[in-house]
Amino acid sequence: MPEDEIDLQLVQAELRLKAARQLQETGFYDDAVSRAYYSMYFAATAMFLARGIRVKTHRGLVARFGREFVETGLIEAHFGRILRIAEELRSEADYSIIRQISDEEAAAILNDADKFLARAKDIITNIRNNL
Repeated sequence: MPEDEIDLQLVQAELRLKAARQLQETGFYDDAVSRAYYSMYFAATAMFLARGIRVKTHRGLVARFGREFVETGLIEAHFGRILRIAEELRSEADYSIIRQISDEEAAAILNDADKFLARAKDIITNIRNNL
């Protein structure tokens, strides 16, 4: 897999996380959660690409993340849960007209996204070093 494509995915992950922080700071908690999830989505996509795998859907990415990374021991199980919870909250934030994301929920997801991105970068470095 071309490393530049992986790096572009990581840049997008960083940009989404930066946007999520700004959205949370200005009280747009639903949008902050959505952007934080997309940070994780791009980071996970980069991880898959580093292993030569392409995933097409959000649900497919979450499910396959568990199989490819958690079940094989490449990443700790709580990162699989973080990704799944973020995807569920993102869906609620984007589509629910009743459910409102709180500042605390947004802060927790942003914190998780920050940890997820850092761990994804570590794993990608390890994958690249072992090729």
